[in-house]
Amino acid sequence: MFDRVDVFVREVRGLQTEAELGDALAAITRDLGYRYFALTHHVDVRRSSSGIRIHNYPDGWAEWFDEQSLSTEDPVHRASNLTSVGFAWSALPQMIALTADDRQILERARNHGIADGFTVPAHVPGEAHGSCSFAGAADDPLKDGAAPLLQLVGAFAFEAARRMRRGRFAPAPVRLTDR
Repeated sequence: MFDRVDVFVREVRGLQTEAELGDALAAITRDLGYRYFALTHHVDVRRSSSGIRIHNYPDGWAEWFDEQSLSTEDPVHRASNLTSVGFAWSALPQMIALTADDRQILERARNHGIADGFTVPAHVPGEAHGSCSFAGAADDPLKDGAAPLLQLVGAFAFEAARRMRRGRFAPAPVRLTDR
C-alpha cells in the first residue's frame, strides 16, 4: 500500500484545482479502506475567503456543522491543536475532556454515517490551524497499520491545497515609488 501512497504524493504535487485534489483524495481514501475525507482549515469557511474545505462527507453534514459554528469547537479540531501527528478519534477522551456537547456532536456525526476516523493535524505558523481527516461509516472498522500512510496522505494533501490557495489569493506585488 505504500507504493499507492507514494504515487499519490507524487501526483498531488502537480494538481492544479481543488476539484482535482478532491478526486485524488476520494480515490486514495477508498484505496486505504476509508469512505470519507475532510481537508479543512479550522475557520468559518463561509466568512473566510482563504479558508480551505474539501470533503466528501455525507449530504447535510457540512451544512449542519456550519449552522452550529463548530469550526473551532468541534472536538476533533480541538484535539488536533494538541498534537503534530495523526490520531484516531477513539483517542479523543485521552486527548481532551469531552463535554456533553462534544458527545452530541460525535453522535450526530454517527447519525450522518460518519463513524470512527483518523485526523492528521496541519499547523503552519501564521495560518489558521487545519487538518485532514479520514473516516469510515458505522460498519467500517478502522484499518490497522494505516496511521503512517494516512499521515503522509493528509500532510501532502493539505500542502497541495495550501499551494492552490496561495495561487488564487496571492497578494499583488508591492510597488515602490522612486521616493
